[in-house]
Amino acid sequence: MRIGFPSNKTGGCGLTEEGQRTSDDAPGRGKRDDDDRLATMRAAARTTSSSSMHAIASPLVVALLAAAALLLLAPARTLASRVCEHGYLPPVNFANVQTHKVNEASGIVSSVANDNILWTHEDSGKHARIYGISLKSSPPGEIVARIDLNAYTSKHKQGPDFEDIALSRCPHTEGYCLWMGDIGDNCARLQSNGQPWSYDCGGRFYLMAVPEPAITDHDDVLKVKAKNVFEVELEYPNSGRYPNIPMDSEAMVVSPEGDKAWLIEKRHGLHWDYHNTPARIFATSQNLTRVPSGAKIGLRMENTINNPNGWKITGADLHPTGRELLVRTGDDGGTYMYTFDRPFDFTSIKMDGKVAENSLHQPQPEAVAYDFTMADPEQYGKAFWHISEQGEGYQPLEYVKCKDNAQDSEQFEVRDLNYPYRSTPYQG
Repeated sequence: MRIGFPSNKTGGCGLTEEGQRTSDDAPGRGKRDDDDRLATMRAAARTTSSSSMHAIASPLVVALLAAAALLLLAPARTLASRVCEHGYLPPVNFANVQTHKVNEASGIVSSVANDNILWTHEDSGKHARIYGISLKSSPPGEIVARIDLNAYTSKHKQGPDFEDIALSRCPHTEGYCLWMGDIGDNCARLQSNGQPWSYDCGGRFYLMAVPEPAITDHDDVLKVKAKNVFEVELEYPNSGRYPNIPMDSEAMVVSPEGDKAWLIEKRHGLHWDYHNTPARIFATSQNLTRVPSGAKIGLRMENTINNPNGWKITGADLHPTGRELLVRTGDDGGTYMYTFDRPFDFTSIKMDGKVAENSLHQPQPEAVAYDFTMADPEQYGKAFWHISEQGEGYQPLEYVKCKDNAQDSEQFEVRDLNYPYRSTPYQG
């Protein structure tokens, strides 16, 4: 999952205004200082969306812009610096999702254009919809937006299996898009002979970018039929032998400029030793801002990573600085941090360590997202969220705060949740 940054000087990730890539910028990377990016992101996102959605003017925006000006004069941090320098507090339950209808939440991402909104979606076999969850509704956790994608997914050659969601710049229009990864394929689980378990699931994979709507009412439900959706079909190399064969993935991240996406394999223990077999990372092989909607584009393998402590990877989120990747793992594995020697360069990725336990025992943990909701301004871009794929809905939203500047607040104490976990047998 990933949230994007605006660029005032480039027309895309590493692109000049004329659309030519600069020779010294890698895909997904600009020369802007990370702290400048983080301070200006929200204000610029509101400026981008104000003409088509709604205008925002507040002392907080002014403060962020002032902070950005100061950061321009400050020395840049070294690559060794962390988004959260002093580690994380244990997860707390912030609220329940207030519905049974989102009963297999498989991804989560923060909104930038809307305060106090998280976006989520369901897994395969469910509705092709994106749901907006309010953190300031009464009670928190109400669904306040629903985006219907059926007009697009009904034309695909198989039913959707949305496994993850990101938020970055749109590749085809101005503003920000919700990126949906139709990337799951249980049949692609590997056997010990290096072959997929089966090809019966169809092996079709899609990437969709849906313009993010504005949410102005946290006491109602905004119902939207998606329009102007960018979509491409993804194609794995298929030599018939590992590693150049399709894979099952539940983790997807997108570059801040919306020009590149990465898929991370969900390694299983059912058919091959996933403790000792690395998870593959595939990336889109073409600049997504330069391909037409409806195109089929190839994927290429960029690297492999070991399953953290042997736990299979079920969700991910890439920080907009390109320095850190959060990875959620299944069962009781917890959440882990990976870092990069070079921003957005997955060939330089390395394990940093565990940042959160599954201490509240969320069943079927599948999603993680950095916090850009402004639920706690001190935690902007540092804290992160969890949601579970448990059946029957009413999932708790877990909040994991960074220790940096963390303040005691009744708002973030563990809540007496009205709905117990409704755990269902794990299906992979």
